[in-house]
Amino acid sequence: MIRRFITVLGMMLIISAVSMQWASAACPMCKPDYEEYPHEGFLKSLGPEEEKTSAPVISAKTERLKNPLFNKSLQTSETEAKSDKTQTTESAPVRSSSMLVPVTAVARSDVVLDVSNGASEYIDGAVHINYMDFYNENKKLKSVDEIAALLGSAGITPNDRVVLTGTDYDCPTCVGGPFAATFVYWLMLYIGHDESRLKLLDGDTADWKAAGLPVQSAPYVRPATTYTVQGIRSELLATNDYVRNADVQIVDSRTFDAFGQGSIPGALNIPYESVLENGRLKDESELASVFTGLTKDKPVVVYANTEFKASMVWFALRMMGYDARIYTWNDWLKNLPAFRMRLNSTLTRAEPNPSTPGPVRIHAVFELPEDGAENASGTEEGNLTKLSVMGCATCEPITVWAGSLTKNKNPGLSLGSSTQYFTCTAMIRDSQGGEVASVPMERVSDDEYVGTWDATNATPGSYSVSFVVTVYSLSKEFENALTVVIQ
Repeated sequence: MIRRFITVLGMMLIISAVSMQWASAACPMCKPDYEEYPHEGFLKSLGPEEEKTSAPVISAKTERLKNPLFNKSLQTSETEAKSDKTQTTESAPVRSSSMLVPVTAVARSDVVLDVSNGASEYIDGAVHINYMDFYNENKKLKSVDEIAALLGSAGITPNDRVVLTGTDYDCPTCVGGPFAATFVYWLMLYIGHDESRLKLLDGDTADWKAAGLPVQSAPYVRPATTYTVQGIRSELLATNDYVRNADVQIVDSRTFDAFGQGSIPGALNIPYESVLENGRLKDESELASVFTGLTKDKPVVVYANTEFKASMVWFALRMMGYDARIYTWNDWLKNLPAFRMRLNSTLTRAEPNPSTPGPVRIHAVFELPEDGAENASGTEEGNLTKLSVMGCATCEPITVWAGSLTKNKNPGLSLGSSTQYFTCTAMIRDSQGGEVASVPMERVSDDEYVGTWDATNATPGSYSVSFVVTVYSLSKEFENALTVVIQ
C-alpha cells in the first residue's frame, strides 16, 4: 500500500512539474498573439518552414514532430489501427505529387482556405469562402473580377501559398470527397494563381485533429486585401467547339446511371467516386488502374453537370500527369442544335384500325415545321413546347426546344441520325385515361418509328395513343395523337 502511494505521489509530482514547465514556456495556446493570430501563433512555435542556422536546415515539419501534442496523437494513432482518420505510415497512400500537402507539412506562412459548405468546425487559423459563393444566383460562375474580389475579401493575395480544404457537407452525393477544394483549386489556377503556390490538403479537418492540431468553431478573419488576377489560363476550360472538333479523350465523371441516360459521344465513364477511398484521393497506383483506358499522349476533357463535380477527376488526372481540362454537361446540352419537330398527322397511323383484339402495328412519323414557319429568331418558338429541367443546387436550369430536323438544310439534330439520344414510346390509354400499355417504338427509316401493341386482351372500345419522345433525360409527350378502335 505504501509503495503504491509513493508511486501515485511520484506521478503527481511529475505531472505538476511538467505542467509548470509548459506554463512557463511560450505555449501557443497562452500567448497573446495566439488569441489574435491563432494559426500563425501556433505554427510560429514550431519553428520556421526553412531557416538556415549553423546547424542543418530546420523545417516546420521536423519541429512539429517535437510538439508534445502532436507526438501524443501519433502515439495514440499507432494503437488505433482500425481508425479511418489516423495518419499511420501503413495506411497513408503513396504520394509523389507536389499538388498535395499533408497536414503535418502545412507551413506557418501558408494561408489555409476552407471552401466548405455547411462546415461545423475549421482548421485553426483557416479563412473561409463557401465555394457556392463563386456561383451567381443563376448557378453560373461569377466573373473573373467578382472571383478576385471574393479572394481579396478573405485576405488572400496572388503571392500567398494557399492550402485548400473543404467539401459540401450538405451534398448527399459527395461521398465525403474534397470536391469543393478541388473545384476552387481549378478555379484559382484558371485565373492565374501560381501553381507552385497552390496546394490541396491531403486530408480534412478530422485528419488535422487526429494529428493533434487545434480546430475552431468559426473561421479566422484576415484583413481584406486586393487580389490581382495574373492572367487567364484558358487551356484549363474546354469549350464546346474544342470538345466537338479537337483530337481529345472525353471522360464523363458523373454516376453510371446518369451516364446511361445520355453522354457526349465517345465519352468514357469514370465516376467521380472511383478516384476516392474513405473520402481521400486514392493511392497513385490505384489511380493508375482507374485511368487505364486513357493515354497521356492526348488531352483529356473531363465533365460532369458542373465544374464542381468534374474537378475531382480533373484533379486526379492532373496529379497523375495528364493534360486535363474541365467541361460541363450543361454546356453540352445548351449548345445542342434546336430540337424542332412535330408529328405528321397523315402518316402517323395504326394498322389495322379499327381492329379486332390482336396485334396492332403503330407508326409514328415526325417532321419539320413547314418552310417559313420559323419566326425572326429562326425558331418556331410560338408553336413548340419548351422543356426545362432543374438540376442540383449548383446545376443551372437548361432549356431546349422539342423537335427534330431531317432532309433539309436547316440546323438541328435528326431523330434518325441521332438514335442514341432519342427514344420513342407509345402510351396506350383507355377511354377513362387509364394506361393500358407502354409500347417501345423502333426506328425503321429516317424519322419513322414503329411498335406493336398486343391488344389480344383489350376490351372493345376506343383507345388513345400518345407518343413520348425522350432526349437525354428530357421528355416531350405528343398527347392523344392517334385513336385506335378495338371492335
